Amino acid sequence: MTNNVEKVKEKVDIVDLISSYLKLQKSGVNYKANCPFHNEKTPSFTVSSERQMWYCFGCSRGGDHFSFVQEIEGVDFPEALRLLARRAGIELDQFDRSFQNTKTRLLAVSELASKFFQKQLWESNSGQKALDYLKSRGLKEETIQDYKLGFAPDSWQSLIDFLKNRSFRDQEIFDAGLSVRRENGSGYYDRFRSRIIFPIADLNGQIVGFTGRVFETRPELVEGREAGAKYINTPQTAIYDKSCLLYGLDKAKMPIRNQDRCLLMEGNMDVILSHQAGVGHAVASSGTALTDQHLKMIRRYTNNLDLCFDQDAAGQYATDRGIGLALQQSFNLGVVLIDDPNCKDPADYVQKYGDKWQAKAQEGHSIFDFYIKSACRQFDSSTANGKKVIAQKVLPLLKRITSPVERAYWVGELALALQTKEETLNAEMEVLVLSLEQNKGRSPEKLVELVGSDTLEDYLISLLILKPDLVLRTSAEQSSPNQFYSEKVKTFLEIFKNYLIVGQSIKVLDYLTQIVLPAKADRMYLEKSYLQAQERWPDWLEAKNDLQNEFEFILHQLQKRNINSKLAELEMAIKQAEKRKDKKLVVSLAGEFQNTAQFLGKI
Repeated sequence: MTNNVEKVKEKVDIVDLISSYLKLQKSGVNYKANCPFHNEKTPSFTVSSERQMWYCFGCSRGGDHFSFVQEIEGVDFPEALRLLARRAGIELDQFDRSFQNTKTRLLAVSELASKFFQKQLWESNSGQKALDYLKSRGLKEETIQDYKLGFAPDSWQSLIDFLKNRSFRDQEIFDAGLSVRRENGSGYYDRFRSRIIFPIADLNGQIVGFTGRVFETRPELVEGREAGAKYINTPQTAIYDKSCLLYGLDKAKMPIRNQDRCLLMEGNMDVILSHQAGVGHAVASSGTALTDQHLKMIRRYTNNLDLCFDQDAAGQYATDRGIGLALQQSFNLGVVLIDDPNCKDPADYVQKYGDKWQAKAQEGHSIFDFYIKSACRQFDSSTANGKKVIAQKVLPLLKRITSPVERAYWVGELALALQTKEETLNAEMEVLVLSLEQNKGRSPEKLVELVGSDTLEDYLISLLILKPDLVLRTSAEQSSPNQFYSEKVKTFLEIFKNYLIVGQSIKVLDYLTQIVLPAKADRMYLEKSYLQAQERWPDWLEAKNDLQNEFEFILHQLQKRNINSKLAELEMAIKQAEKRKDKKLVVSLAGEFQNTAQFLGKI
């Protein structure tokens, strides 16, 4: 696979590729265009021939040949590889054809299984009961047929026997997730039995897995599985990855793009009935927790996302997690609230109100208002502990609001709900450690958490990428002690010093992105920084002195800011020590304050 990727990159120039989609204009050493992924009047979409990459400073998307094709065409990586290979006239390696043959067999057995389930729904006696149930939920016959709904009979081996009679092997049926291996090793049995079947399709409409909803109230005895589970799903397979699939997206992708909005639900029935009622931009997470991959798929079509989940415990957890991940990816978030107490989800609402769901689905409420009210419903805001827990849940989200005015507004709303002072909440927000899902699992040495939070520091780093020997200026300045650099700046200064020691046989950006910081998020940050430096200093070779002066000025400003911040901390600590009447500590802190203040005069 890696060889194929490199072959494509060698054959296809990224400027030529993107020019076939967009009208590019030369801008210095790079090219620019209006971004195809968000609305803008001034071009901020930049393409670098030197780096063979693209980046939009308006919506913060960027990448290489493959990520562009994935975004613009709405396809996954393998399909992007096939499209670019065809463009370059490259025949993919035998390994890929072998994998494709395996994938083709699994797709074929899944498609045939779907036809078996459909036949059982429409033609068997037990299937007729399931069909009557689906109609009682408000589904029309044409909708049931369009979504290929089916029924798995109450049998341990009927699907396996059917598929084996069509020349599929036990192992292939198992690999497609349609059977379960018996614990005693004596063979296999059908995974789905006495269940209404919802086929799950990929973006191209190919069936890759199934969800089975139990039908009939009797307990179901399944080896190795909890009896009577309401839903069971296809396990992870070579063609089914629940973290990368959204139910209904194959049908909803064009309505989402046309409306520039996606409505995210929890259940398959919610989506089907929404589509039937004219709300075509609905998709579902199928009861699983939202992932970065889910949101990246949605972002191919829109940046506007409304959430509409079931309001039970599992749905509330999904909402919490979805909000955190979506905020991380800078979605414009809203929430569609179902205010009828007799309707717990969109399926109930459509069944009761029909096409009125179209208007309701357009009533997006603020995500922050929803989150404050949800937290206040979940915890008692009249108690001290309840106030604390609500603040801990809501403040991490409010802290992510980039507009100070908007953030101040929502802090005020939270203060009103908790009957506490805004100053108290602002102080708590400053010291509160974010505990959202995306902060979990980061390795300490990664620089992603150090990156992108400070415009001045980012600019300093971009200048170093443009001219690495600027780092020598930091060693020459004895008046500016290293302890007043931030950890982020210290780390990068050390990296650039090491680069000069190692030698410059490799370009600095290649050294950074291939050797020191190969993680994808770090690479994109560095590539973006380089583009920004080129944009600001297109003729820097003729203005080296100006560049050096700029670097020193930025460096000094950062030091002053850090020293002032340290002085403010010391001042607060002195006041607290005085309040405790700790004279010894006051003297110590006052001395540290005086020594720190002296450095300001040396910069």
